[in-house]
Amino acid sequence: MIELLITLIVGMFFLLGTFISLYTKNQKNLISFSVGISFIVLILLIIIDILPESIELFSSNKFLKIMLGVIIGLGILYILDRFIPHHHDNKKNNLVHIGIMTSIAIIIHNIIEGAGIFSVAQTNLKAGLIYAFGVILHNIPFGIKITAMLKDTNKNKMWKYIFLLIISPLIGGLSIYIFNDFLSDEKIGYVLSITIGMIIYIVFFELLKLLKNNFNKYSIWGILIGILLMLIGLVI
Repeated sequence: MIELLITLIVGMFFLLGTFISLYTKNQKNLISFSVGISFIVLILLIIIDILPESIELFSSNKFLKIMLGVIIGLGILYILDRFIPHHHDNKKNNLVHIGIMTSIAIIIHNIIEGAGIFSVAQTNLKAGLIYAFGVILHNIPFGIKITAMLKDTNKNKMWKYIFLLIISPLIGGLSIYIFNDFLSDEKIGYVLSITIGMIIYIVFFELLKLLKNNFNKYSIWGILIGILLMLIGLVI
C-alpha cells in the first residue's frame, strides 16, 4: 500500500501550492527553485532508474518497445495540450476560465502520472520516490498558478477543483492497483516506457518553458541541489 500512499502525498503538494498562493505575496523565487530542481531530477531519473528498469522488464525487441512506449507517452500529453487550453496561458481578461480548463488538463495529466508513479514504485521503490519527488516539485508551482487564477471566483468552486487535483494522482495509482493481477513484466515495461515519454514531455514542453520564464540564481541552486540529491540516491 506504500505505493498508493506515495501517490496521495504527491497530490497533497497541490495544497501546499494553494496555501502559498493564498498567503504569500512574493512567489517567484520559490517557483524558480522548484522548477529548477524538478527539471534536473526528472531528466536524471529517466537515465539512472526508469530506462534501465524498462530494459530489464522486456525480454525481446527492448529498444523498439521502449521507443513505442515513449511515443505513446509523448502523444498522450500532446493530445491533452491540443484539446485543452494550455496551462501556461496567462490572459488576464479570462483568468477564471483559463484556471478551470487548466485544472481539468492537470487532473487528467496527474491521473496518468499517478499511474506512472505507482508502476515505477512497484518495481523499484527508490525510483518511485524520486519520480514522486520530481512531480511534487512541479505540482507546487502548478498549485500556486491555478489557485491564483481561481481565487477570485466562487470559493466552493475553487476548492472543488483543488480537491480533484489533490486526489488525481491517487486515482491513477488505484487504477493500476485494481488491475495489478493482469499486469505482466512486459505490460509494466510498456507502462514505464510510456512514463518515460510523459516525463520527456513534462521536462521539455512544460518545465523548460517555466524555467526560461523564471530563470534566476534560485533556478541554478535548484538544479545543483537536484544533481546532488540524485548522486546521493545512487549510493543509498
